[in-house]
Amino acid sequence: MSAVDYTVFAAYLLGVVAIGFYFSRQNEDVDDYYVGGRAIGPYHVGLSIVATDVGGGFSIGLGGLGFTMGLSGSWLLFTGLIGAWLSAVLVIPRVKAIDAEHGMLTYPDFLRWRFGDATALLAAVISGLGYLGFSGAQILAGPRGIWIL
Repeated sequence: MSAVDYTVFAAYLLGVVAIGFYFSRQNEDVDDYYVGGRAIGPYHVGLSIVATDVGGGFSIGLGGLGFTMGLSGSWLLFTGLIGAWLSAVLVIPRVKAIDAEHGMLTYPDFLRWRFGDATALLAAVISGLGYLGFSGAQILAGPRGIWIL
């Protein structure tokens, strides 16, 4: 890497830390930190979920899937986008209304309210393991992608 690369990386890192510090000073309580002060509408929550799902790993993974499977691999993208859109329109507004009434912070909180402690714990464990695997795959994919280039 050249000096320009290090400079750009350092400027980016400092910018992210500065933005994080600025907005951390705006938080007054747990609700501000975790759920934006409960001022975010259901459609913005839905768009946030879609943006979270359609990240670099998803895009790179679908490119690889398209390469190995051809056009049929694109069905994962299209059905995933349709499912995310239906969730954003039909499910999230209803869950958001329940959340506003009961002050929930996480999806396992919703499951605890609806189905009990055992279901919430199981959902938290499954989500944790899933994201652990997803994060591990991202970490492993990075160095391997460099060698392919």
